[in-house]
Amino acid sequence: MKIAILTQPLHINYGGILQAFAVQKILKDMGHEVITLDIPWKDAESKISLYVRIRLFIVTLLLFLLNRLKAQDIVWPYNTRKRNRKLINYSMRSFINRIINLSPVLDTESSLKRYIKEKNIDVCVVGSDQVWRPMYSPNINWYFLNFLPDDANIKRIALSASFGTSDWEFSEELTDYLRLFAKKFDAISVREISGVDLCQKYLNVQAIQVIDPTMMLAPKDYAELVNMDKYNTYRMKGEMFSYVLDENKEKQMLIDCVSEILQLSVQTLKIENHKYGPYASRKKVLESIPAPISQWLRGFQEAEFVVTDSFHGTVFSILHHRPFVVIANKTRGLARIETLLNTFDLKDRLIGTTINCNREWLLSGIQWNNVDVILREKRELFKRFIDTALKN
Repeated sequence: MKIAILTQPLHINYGGILQAFAVQKILKDMGHEVITLDIPWKDAESKISLYVRIRLFIVTLLLFLLNRLKAQDIVWPYNTRKRNRKLINYSMRSFINRIINLSPVLDTESSLKRYIKEKNIDVCVVGSDQVWRPMYSPNINWYFLNFLPDDANIKRIALSASFGTSDWEFSEELTDYLRLFAKKFDAISVREISGVDLCQKYLNVQAIQVIDPTMMLAPKDYAELVNMDKYNTYRMKGEMFSYVLDENKEKQMLIDCVSEILQLSVQTLKIENHKYGPYASRKKVLESIPAPISQWLRGFQEAEFVVTDSFHGTVFSILHHRPFVVIANKTRGLARIETLLNTFDLKDRLIGTTINCNREWLLSGIQWNNVDVILREKRELFKRFIDTALKN
């Protein structure tokens, strides 16, 4: 079959990129022709009024002249937000293009419709990641496939789609609208157990809970991605890997505490620093470019221990049998982490910003044999779901 995948825009999110790679690989290995629809991020500037744009331009021009007088490294300030974003995205984009088969950029509903028709797509797959969370998806209607004509003979499947949270974040009006399209799906699977209840309660559709698609691949599949990056020789053997999305003083104190207990030095992955500002110099922006995916993956391959507040940081710790603790991160959606840990009987690895533990529990408190048994069962369930959805 010809399958089009609709996931969130791919930019600098390690987990987002790797789940897109995983979904595509799963379907390709089943013998299908697969492409991921390239949906761009909506630029916030496009919503700014002309009056505000003019004021911003005057201010940035003055800043530009001032910095020129100070002989600082700065480029012409016009549209610098967009320029900065392109510089940041470029560091990931070349890697994305190597591992994921992408369509041309599709930034309007009409372009989506036209592309699906021209390519004679048989199946549209929505997922994975937080595609059904309004605050994270640029046009939430698309992720319910509202652009597909009613008479189109195209199968609609939600694959490990996520609301990200156990709360319903849709307005009543939007809920009524999207319910119509949710009912047109041929099969729905969600990533969190709470998502099953949300589908039933608000959309009046049945769903099953499956694991994140990244867990369908083996560590060797990700090792191949690391080996693709011949220039990255970074190593984390004998270190503690810290991958924290939302840093604060309390989390840093916890990281230092664990480091002291384990007597391990900390390696912190460099992720994008949003503090460079909209009118920063090119040099400042380049310094904020995040570490490559190969370095991120090596953290889970080689580190002695992992501290994270990330869902996919937790996933890859489990996949690679890395002892870990995950710091509760309610802002980004705690339901998904709770479901993940409960699934593998690892709920004690979820902590607040304080910890009272010992070295033995930190390093050997996980029964990996039990984890692997559960993982095999969950992989079978995932495979049965997609097999059945495609055949029916």
